[in-house]
Amino acid sequence: MRPSLQARAQAQVQNEAVLRKAAKLGFEEVIKLGAMMCTNAGKEADVGRIKDCKRILKSKAGLFSDFRSTLEFVVQTKMALAGDPEAYIDAVMGVYEKLKGKRIFTSSMLAMASTTIYDNCPPERLDEVVNDTLEAYARLKEQHSFLTDDADLSMIALMIMAGKDVDGAVDEAESLFQTMRANYKIRSDVAQSAAMVLALCDKPAEQKIAEFFDLYQACKDAGHATSRDKSMVIYAAFAGKSYDRAEVVATIGELDEWLKGQKGYGMFGVGGSMRRLFAASMTLEDIQVGSAASEAGVTGAVTQVVVEELVVILMMIILTSIIISTAAASSH
Repeated sequence: MRPSLQARAQAQVQNEAVLRKAAKLGFEEVIKLGAMMCTNAGKEADVGRIKDCKRILKSKAGLFSDFRSTLEFVVQTKMALAGDPEAYIDAVMGVYEKLKGKRIFTSSMLAMASTTIYDNCPPERLDEVVNDTLEAYARLKEQHSFLTDDADLSMIALMIMAGKDVDGAVDEAESLFQTMRANYKIRSDVAQSAAMVLALCDKPAEQKIAEFFDLYQACKDAGHATSRDKSMVIYAAFAGKSYDRAEVVATIGELDEWLKGQKGYGMFGVGGSMRRLFAASMTLEDIQVGSAASEAGVTGAVTQVVVEELVVILMMIILTSIIISTAAASSH
């Protein structure tokens, strides 16, 4: 394993150990996501600071707030990583109100989209990005009423912040979606999420779609792929990077084996598919470090901050989908 990736993986499990003290009853998946956010920021998790952020959040959001649901711990971690946690959550809630508008039914993913926009959008573009995100969302919802939901808002916002106008974002995502549905055996919800990720890459449509599926198949052949559900969308994120496929597959496999021996990743941990999701995510993050935002194949308007945020956004979408499905199954 490359020294940089080894250091990242070790920092990840160390941050997880710290965060378990701050979220004793939390989902292990969410704890791992919080640890990943700390690791990506190059910071050690701080239990005391996160507990302070928990108190701040409780003072500002009621028990049934979208900021206090499944991903509450993610919000607290984001606050802890901010310079001024209280100012941060106030600003994010301001974005949330703009996104919410007159809606009656909301969700935790609407809150997460608010953090995505605030974290990555220049203040002068905030209203423009919110309005364009809502317009693109409404058009996609009209095209695919049962597929499109609040989990798509962060990815739609990312396309807008990458410099795509509403027409460009909607048309490219739809074209990629239809191509994948016609030519590959893939679930519709997976195809839609993958299409939004692939839309960030300037390569020809057939090329980036082929790279996505080829990487997944190569990992599967090596015995280190995720399940063929929303978890596999992580492989679409590699399409915007320059990499050697054989090397990446070997690296993911090596990290998968290493993680298997760490707490929370083994037989009684998050499971093989999710472990491989984290292995692929950490490998992608390691590839991204030090690469320029204008790297060939990535939309020139994508800032480095937005590129680095992509994995966290995907993880939030994927983990939320898995957690909600698990909770629904256990309630029957």
